[in-house]
Amino acid sequence: MFFFFFNSEKRIGFKKLTLADLGLSTTSNQTHIGLYNGVLTFLDNSDVVKSAMLIYDDYCDILPCFFDRIQNPDGSFRSPKIRVGEEGEDTVASKIREFAKASPNLEWFLIWTGLDSEELVFWLLNNESLEYTNIRHLLPKTDVVYKEDSKELSEALDYIIKKVNFVSTNIQKDLEIVSQIEKSSKIYKAKDIEKAEIRFRETGKIGEELVAEYLEKEKNAGRISCFEWTNKNSESGLPYDFYVNNQLYIDVKSTMYNFEQMLFFSNQEIDFLVGKKDSEYSVFRVYDLNKEQKKLRICNKCLSYMTSMQKSILDFQTNVKNQDAVLQNIKLGIKPTTCFLEMQPSIEL
Repeated sequence: MFFFFFNSEKRIGFKKLTLADLGLSTTSNQTHIGLYNGVLTFLDNSDVVKSAMLIYDDYCDILPCFFDRIQNPDGSFRSPKIRVGEEGEDTVASKIREFAKASPNLEWFLIWTGLDSEELVFWLLNNESLEYTNIRHLLPKTDVVYKEDSKELSEALDYIIKKVNFVSTNIQKDLEIVSQIEKSSKIYKAKDIEKAEIRFRETGKIGEELVAEYLEKEKNAGRISCFEWTNKNSESGLPYDFYVNNQLYIDVKSTMYNFEQMLFFSNQEIDFLVGKKDSEYSVFRVYDLNKEQKKLRICNKCLSYMTSMQKSILDFQTNVKNQDAVLQNIKLGIKPTTCFLEMQPSIEL
């Protein structure tokens, strides 16, 4: 299931980088990497893009970018480029140069395009990599801009977007977290945060459906006698999702990613579970929802941790109140291995 998709422009720039671009020239002090006109046209000519995604082999990160163009006296624009930035600063251009300087005898190539959120993507390749061989079969010419009318474009777009989604897993995992606690970010595009928020709501719904199926099987096998799904028809607003055998409260916390992905508790959930016994509360951690085989681990015994955390939150709220302020809507992000003393083996759903 892809998270990132191409911008509707669907254009690709493909360039063999010069020694001056790479900062390897003995006769040039060039402080930028030059790009081509005719791609990234969804940006206004006067736009200065401050961050972008850089990919190289298995490396993928969002870095400062400093993309801009030169304005001519007649008001037109030319020479799109990405600047290196300050000395010692990790930017898209400086990181490209860092990778190239580690293997200065190779030939280096750059592909750039835009995503549906208007995030810019730069993919660095060298002539000894398998991916370069593969992409040259799809894009036989370098130093060109491939546009929608290019017969080679369709397969190349598929190849590139698969690469972007495959190597950006850590970014997608972080977006899942950010979407639960922030509406804006200095790192991520607002459209990507919104998309991650929508996906997380869908993830929660799928996780509850899978747990309902699991509990139904447990009931049919006689291992439990009954259960109530509080959100079956609509969101109940209760601090738990299932009530089993009239004695066990279950909160389902789901993720597209691995078990260790951070999960979140609201102050309402913390206040609710602190008053319970360990035997009365469990978290059903549904994970790997981006894989064919979805999994569940039942997590128990978090009351000691949560009781201590609740005290810390109440102390902090009191200190805030003493300064004529109010602290509301707390969300506590925790790794499951930190707060649970008992985590059962994984169950395939």
